[in-house]
Amino acid sequence: MINFLPEEILQSLARTIFMIGMISLIIISLRNFYVTFQSGINYVKRLHQIPCSRCTFFTGDYRLKCTVHPYSALTETAINCSDYEANNNLAKALQVCEANSQYSHSQATNPAIHN
Repeated sequence: MINFLPEEILQSLARTIFMIGMISLIIISLRNFYVTFQSGINYVKRLHQIPCSRCTFFTGDYRLKCTVHPYSALTETAINCSDYEANNNLAKALQVCEANSQYSHSQATNPAIHN
């Protein structure tokens, strides 16, 4: 068999091709990891737009999550729900708390008013 290239050159060429292949695989793997990570972040951001847990009609029960749209509750189709109403329980509780604190404050300053 006739060798056109000496054995040392062939080994050097094989090592170079192997290293280029390994570096290419590492770069492709890192790029795929980055793309997958970014798509996962975008998906989570989209899921955080689902307003069901802040809606008045949301029950919190796993058997009936929403009284208006039970099949689309907590899914991506609920993002633009036309029946969404903000749950004002927290705002109402805050108003009650403020009203109670004003009552106790006025009673403490002038107890004759409330007797």
